[in-house]
Amino acid sequence: MKNRLLTLLVFALILSSFGVGMGLAQELTADEIIAQVDLTMGSDSKIMTQEMTLVSASGASRTREIQLQNKRTADQNFMLVRFLSPADVRGTGLLMTDDDTWLYLPALGRSRRIAGHAKKGDFMGSDLSFDDMEQLGMTGFGSKFVPTLLRSEVFQGIDTYVLELLPLDSDSDYSKLVMWVDQVRLLPRKIEYVDRDGKLLKVLHNEGIQEVDGRWMASVMEMENVQQGTRTILKVSNVEFDVDISEANFTVRSLERGL
Repeated sequence: MKNRLLTLLVFALILSSFGVGMGLAQELTADEIIAQVDLTMGSDSKIMTQEMTLVSASGASRTREIQLQNKRTADQNFMLVRFLSPADVRGTGLLMTDDDTWLYLPALGRSRRIAGHAKKGDFMGSDLSFDDMEQLGMTGFGSKFVPTLLRSEVFQGIDTYVLELLPLDSDSDYSKLVMWVDQVRLLPRKIEYVDRDGKLLKVLHNEGIQEVDGRWMASVMEMENVQQGTRTILKVSNVEFDVDISEANFTVRSLERGL
């Protein structure tokens, strides 16, 4: 009898420890979640080719091909975007660092620095602003927003954390973002962008979630401007992680060399 009671006690302790461990594993704070999101979306270096399709309110579409290069060092983030096609935009380039943003237009033959207020405008006629490009492709969200965990929710059959993100920049175009984060892959599945008047402005959908080189990523991103009825769809055609990219690629001189 004594042995049986001892066995039951040990079993109960094991179950209790397991339960506590599971609870701790699930109890992430909002800051921890957004830090994991930035870690999942970011990389030390990356070269990605994407098909960018712009869909107007009438349904007419235009397709462009772009290449993105990213590099992260101990004290700096870099992103270089080049348009590969069609001919009317080929050679156009965008260089982003933590400090500056430069746009190169082949027709002008030189680069121009994008001022802070101009970064809130749309990027090359798309539904993404320069700021959106920076957050999604380079800096992430943790340094730009204050997160609050609203709830857990099943979204499209997937367990997600729902976060509210308030911008640190008082001049932001957005009063807040609402983000649905996959609890397993720690990748945003949906982001709602709310304008300064509290009205829904844009919605980002991440689809085609897949694992590449041990990293979870969305192979299709669609940004919908619900107020204008336009959409921008980005489809990944090729991606390489942990590529050896020289910092010399991320200079204005390199940007102006073009393709």
